[in-house]
Amino acid sequence: MRNRFKRLVASGAVALAVAVGGGLAVGAAPATAADVRETQGVWVITLTHEETVAASQVGAGHVINAVLGNDHWRVTLDEDSRYRGGSYYRPDKARMWSNVTGQQVISEAAAHRGGYVVLGVFPDNPDMPLWVAQAW
Repeated sequence: MRNRFKRLVASGAVALAVAVGGGLAVGAAPATAADVRETQGVWVITLTHEETVAASQVGAGHVINAVLGNDHWRVTLDEDSRYRGGSYYRPDKARMWSNVTGQQVISEAAAHRGGYVVLGVFPDNPDMPLWVAQAW
């Protein structure tokens, strides 16, 4: 069961990146596949601004919460994110926490000029298999 879950999360993140990179943004310049790099223990998927906009438009961020809920993924918000102020310490998780949704993270990055998201998929960490960072 654990291996199946890891494969599902990893496959879903990569499929999302490839689908978005493959040109879901109709009318955009020819798209290339999202930058996917596999290193030891993590897959890093970097979306361009155009790919981030496309991911926002198709509601890709909703998939994060649908598959992982609110407690099984991490987020790093841009220092200017409007959601940073809602962070608080959770003793049960022993870390800072935010109630931001995956769609909010992606949409906020997409709304900023040059904004983008980076996904980190950790297949060997079933409790926190996904990390999402936004920047602009």
